[in-house]
Amino acid sequence: MKLLILYTGGTIGMVAQRDGSLVPFHADALRANVPDLVRLKAEVEYRSLGQPKDSSDMGPEDWTAMADALWAAREEFDGFVVLHGTDTMAYSASALSFMLGGAFGKPVVLTGSQVPLGVLRSDGRDNLLTSLEIVMLQGDHGGPLLREVAVFFDNRLFRGNRVYKHSARQFDAFHSPNYPELGRSGVDLVLHRKRLWSPDLTQGRRTALNPNVAVATLSPGMTEASLRAMLLGSGAEGVILHTLGSGNAPSWPWLAGLLREAHDAGVALAHVSQCRAASSGPSNYATGKVLQASGVWESGGMILEAAVVKMMLVLALPTAKRAAAWTASWSGERD
Repeated sequence: MKLLILYTGGTIGMVAQRDGSLVPFHADALRANVPDLVRLKAEVEYRSLGQPKDSSDMGPEDWTAMADALWAAREEFDGFVVLHGTDTMAYSASALSFMLGGAFGKPVVLTGSQVPLGVLRSDGRDNLLTSLEIVMLQGDHGGPLLREVAVFFDNRLFRGNRVYKHSARQFDAFHSPNYPELGRSGVDLVLHRKRLWSPDLTQGRRTALNPNVAVATLSPGMTEASLRAMLLGSGAEGVILHTLGSGNAPSWPWLAGLLREAHDAGVALAHVSQCRAASSGPSNYATGKVLQASGVWESGGMILEAAVVKMMLVLALPTAKRAAAWTASWSGERD
């Protein structure tokens, strides 16, 4: 079995120099800091995706580069672990889950650490080694057990397009409020098979993105002028409305007219709740029904990070296909 570690940057890839400063590692430093790699019953190769980046600088061009690198290595390797900074890991995991499509059909696990790998107390070693073990697991069909993009952190495996970064200070950095964990590492390494995504192997790659997307958070006291500036004055072609509760909006008398104006101007609108554990489906409240009547797409159980990335991909489609693409579940990101 052959596995690929793709390093993009982030805290996990830092090692200390003699003066105490932290610099990105290379393959030799990886083996020195994680000597147990040799105990895996697999051939492990390490590659770097260009110059390592802080994940706060990661964006659509980097998602495309990651997807291209993984796809190019698809026939050569049986499983993939992507080392990534935590700040935007949820965005990259969502992007890869959508862009690789069902046709990729092999396990991709993103992981990282809160403490650099070169530090004695790093959580990176366990995260990396367990991620590699996960992509090695075999299913009853003779292929990999996991066939989707996932995030592994602090002994828990999550669907990649369902997570968000919950903490910058704790090892359990990621939560998945609207979909249960895919697996857990303890004395035993257990994956919940019924929760795993079964990919449509005929579903091809998605490569085109339109990053002209904005997020507008609805908040008490927001003025019509400020929301108008975001919907119509920013030049954004798609806007995610960050709504309240289960997908509600304040009963501002001007809101419905402004939303319809933006919709008629060709701005794609969708809404995701500010409550992380929520599903923005059809609302029973009058204020929520304003959104529905104004052509704003609901997002089911999608997390904000996944919604932002999916909107970028949807905007690359012909206008007539966008609404159906948004409401479709591409890789288990919705309900």
